[in-house]
Amino acid sequence: MKKTAFLIIILATLMNLQAKTQQADSADVYMITCAPGNTSYTIYGHTAIRIAIRGTEFDMAYNWGIFDFSTPNFVYRFAKGKLDYLLGAYPYERFLQEYISEGRSVWSQKLNLTTAEKEKLFELINENLKPENRKYRYDFFFDNCATRVRDIVMAAASDTIIVPAKEEKQSYRQLIDPYQKVLPWLDFGADMLLGLQSDLKASVSGEMFLPIFLRDNFANAIIVHDKEQEPLAGPAEIVVDMPSPPAAAKAWMPQTVLWLLFLFVVLVTFVFKKPGLVKATDFILYLIYSVLALVLVFTNIFSEHDALHLNLLFLGINFIIPILFVMLITRSKAVKMSRLAFAISTLWLPVSLIAGQGINPALIPLVLTIMVRLFSHCRFSKEL
Repeated sequence: MKKTAFLIIILATLMNLQAKTQQADSADVYMITCAPGNTSYTIYGHTAIRIAIRGTEFDMAYNWGIFDFSTPNFVYRFAKGKLDYLLGAYPYERFLQEYISEGRSVWSQKLNLTTAEKEKLFELINENLKPENRKYRYDFFFDNCATRVRDIVMAAASDTIIVPAKEEKQSYRQLIDPYQKVLPWLDFGADMLLGLQSDLKASVSGEMFLPIFLRDNFANAIIVHDKEQEPLAGPAEIVVDMPSPPAAAKAWMPQTVLWLLFLFVVLVTFVFKKPGLVKATDFILYLIYSVLALVLVFTNIFSEHDALHLNLLFLGINFIIPILFVMLITRSKAVKMSRLAFAISTLWLPVSLIAGQGINPALIPLVLTIMVRLFSHCRFSKEL
């Protein structure tokens, strides 16, 4: 949710909060929420904590969203679920400047914590800042910059925090969908890789993995102090006001491209029937779908991201396709294998609908395209 090209840890200007616990009664604690951006790692927004001590120059941002693009095997580690994020602390003004430069709005909410709760919060942050604790294993839905802020604030509260329940709950997939519309191909890719875990209904606490939901839920939350109910957070005040990014003008692009591909394959298969064109089409399609099938095997079985498991798309683009690609290259007879792959692919849509897995509309032509070529190799009108 927040990217930096280098790891900001503790700057020379940072004073240890342990030296400030005695000044907790002079400290103001804020939750900072940053609007979504237009790049893949910013579209969901960002959350941080700000601590300012009145009468001093101490004004720091605590950011659990730091990662490093130069990490060896960055993409693989992210897909495998082994990418580490970490907590960094740096001056609040520097934090703001990054979002001003990116053209993203920023909101601030003052948290209604007692002096004892602030001291507890300081202790928890100090513990988190230790070199052995600074890193954490990132999980998009369950352990990210927003959930870290949610959890540390709730852990610091001496009494109960009450967040109003909601009558209608959305799945994790439904929650992230509006944010991804600004990048249609990312939206398509995410829906292609997310499994049934992402279709579970999120609780009120669960939906706070998204910074905007954390902001709004904290604004409506109640904290109990000495048996008296008080607001947990003040209203979200605008610190940086930027225009909202324009709506995506090409949200239709994935569907259009894939339906055109489907139409082309149908024409090649049933109208043109030119051997050279058919062979070239088969080679390209089976190669692409073999890669997709192997990616789905990897995300379903080997990734540590729970949200990628139990992805029923592995039926539509199944593991037999890479075998058929090898048989295609070696010119081996593949009628039985094609029939098996085709039969498995036909199960994808009904099984997904019954199981309740969300389906991006662009996935339908994606699966139908390979089914057309599988069907052509089944030779149902001929004997084996």
